[in-house]
Amino acid sequence: MSEFTSDDQWRSFQTFVAAYIAGMLHRRDVFTISRKSAVMPPLVEFRCDAAGRLWFSVGALGWSDEDGAAVQVSREDPNRVAAQTVGVLRSVAELNEPSDLRLSASGPASSVAVLAHSGFMSGDGGDSVRTAALHARMKADIDVEGDPIDAAARAVGDRAFANTRSGSIAAIAFAGELARLRSWFDPFSATPKSGYLVGGGRPKETDE
Repeated sequence: MSEFTSDDQWRSFQTFVAAYIAGMLHRRDVFTISRKSAVMPPLVEFRCDAAGRLWFSVGALGWSDEDGAAVQVSREDPNRVAAQTVGVLRSVAELNEPSDLRLSASGPASSVAVLAHSGFMSGDGGDSVRTAALHARMKADIDVEGDPIDAAARAVGDRAFANTRSGSIAAIAFAGELARLRSWFDPFSATPKSGYLVGGGRPKETDE
């Protein structure tokens, strides 16, 4: 049994959603959250348009191109958008934890690790749109206050950084511990121990 409660898992999922949408910059970026148990319209969906604006839709409206089917949301305020999204999801009957969800996505943002204040991606780093998504996530002001899973995983990353002085190794350790502690699966950060690492920033930056 997990050492973390259902509320803890939802708080971690909120951090994840905020980090994900912070990296949605490209017109091909789509992020869908659905029930794991059934094939039906998504519960919620985020989508970028050709101008790079971010749109949010609920339920079957995610499959509609009609005017008014989606509302524009602010990528510059990912914490508020993520909190509202989790509120919508937790109001759905028979949805107890994020482990009841299926996550899917396409576009450059789906091929970059989804971490707050840290990151890595596979490849040689030459893809400018993927690199932009990575840097956007690493630089975003993601609120992790009150997220005990992030705190526990970040401590592992900090120890790895202290021992190696390598941001990349710290990012691997951070991502690996997140995957271990969460009751739900992040399909976008892939295997933390594989892939070429870029950026890497220390999981926890301080002013000390």
